[in-house]
Amino acid sequence: MKEKDPVSGTDLTGHEWDGIKELDTPVPWAARWALWISIFVAALYWVFYPSFPSVRDYAKGMLGYSSRAEVMTALLQADADREVAFAPFALGDIEELAADPALEARYSASISKLYADNCAACHRNDLKGQVGFPNLADGHWLWSGSPEEIEATILYGINAQHDDTRIAQMLAFGADGMIDKQQVKEVTEFVLSLSGRQHDATLAENGRLVFEENCAACHGDDGRGGYEIGAPDLGDESWIYGGDRDAIYHSIYFGRQGVMPAWDGRLSDAQIRMLTLYLLWNSEDAPS
Repeated sequence: MKEKDPVSGTDLTGHEWDGIKELDTPVPWAARWALWISIFVAALYWVFYPSFPSVRDYAKGMLGYSSRAEVMTALLQADADREVAFAPFALGDIEELAADPALEARYSASISKLYADNCAACHRNDLKGQVGFPNLADGHWLWSGSPEEIEATILYGINAQHDDTRIAQMLAFGADGMIDKQQVKEVTEFVLSLSGRQHDATLAENGRLVFEENCAACHGDDGRGGYEIGAPDLGDESWIYGGDRDAIYHSIYFGRQGVMPAWDGRLSDAQIRMLTLYLLWNSEDAPS
């Protein structure tokens, strides 16, 4: 015989938690009807609308309903809207576009999302670059800061898998035996002197000749870089791989070869132009 609740006289289930005994009461009729109605409605949907998948297809339902046409219409409309939105960037001279304050005010915030999705992982949201990636907000550019050159770099990349990619490589002067370790130390001190950093003056003076014979062809006699081959400016405060003594020594001894992907084919021409303008608007050389 089942135990009963002494207060209500209701049968107990025999379950007990910390002295609390469970009443053996039925599920409310409203809940039971709601359950059966939901099962019935679900069965109707299974019969009339697309439902169960199979290995190669799916059950299409008796009504043959599909939202594919609506989705395709929406996508076509989105493409048309995007073409209208991108129209200002498809026409006109890019230098004039960069100098248009109304265009910058209207589109800069939205283009920042495009930049964040595709560029910020390497160059950071503030455009100043992580270690190993160039600063895009300073006044010096590896391949010139003209709109056409910036656009070309984004399009074709650097050391990328594209027929028109730009090629840039810092030779491993020490590892490949072009200069000995002492000469690497000397030219390291000379490079430190170019940016006004603390250095050994005697070693730096010896390193001047090493620099002229091995480095000036790319970086220039004054160390301010070469636009044609993407050689960095060694006299400013921006360093791609670090400007301390150890980092500079490592670069000279082992060389460097950064890679930037080609965005041609990944982004539309209008989107690449938008990114070009965004960089121009946010650099120290921004048009006034």
